[in-house]
Amino acid sequence: MSAAVSPVPLSIEMMTSRQLVRRARLIETMIELVNESGSASIQMRDVTERSGVALGTAYRYFRSKDHLQAAALVEWQGKVTRRILVSNRDPDSDVLLLVKDFLRRALQAFDRLPGMAALTVQMLASAEPEVQRLMEQNSELHVAAFDHLLAGVPEDEIPSIRLAIHCVLWDAVKRMSSGRITFQEALAQVEGVADILLGARARRSDALRGNRSERTSA
Repeated sequence: MSAAVSPVPLSIEMMTSRQLVRRARLIETMIELVNESGSASIQMRDVTERSGVALGTAYRYFRSKDHLQAAALVEWQGKVTRRILVSNRDPDSDVLLLVKDFLRRALQAFDRLPGMAALTVQMLASAEPEVQRLMEQNSELHVAAFDHLLAGVPEDEIPSIRLAIHCVLWDAVKRMSSGRITFQEALAQVEGVADILLGARARRSDALRGNRSERTSA
């Protein structure tokens, strides 16, 4: 955690349009720096110098470096999940194909910016209240995205499917980011689990429908 900590920062709701622009600039700069050198060596001054935002001003928006890094992580990961939530989902869409597309996009994002995997681990371990709130928001957005994708699956099955896919996805991200597996191997891993969970379910549903049709025509 950064040694420098500000008083309670401004809430987003209280910021002017100019302040929101500066805040966004700090977030984008942090993402760039994490991509270039990882998160451990970054100092708030590095971010403010590159972004052109004064150090004192940055601490009006973010209480610490961890707070800014968590905001950057949430913004970065949210780009994929928000696209899903605003999309018009066809009720007849193939759930398995939708989930596989989401998993591919998520892995591609981590493949392009591997430093974000280490940053995620760091932020999940943070004890800062602001960081914990942001990570909780990120988790809620992730859950909402999966619930949107899994629409049509029985509600009592969704939590288990979501948890299993999330665990396998995160394992693949960590191993891919450390160089132990390639992107294609990671993709095969998560798609294989999705096939088992959702493909098997679809096959059971088809079999049940077939049995009902046979009984009806008999």
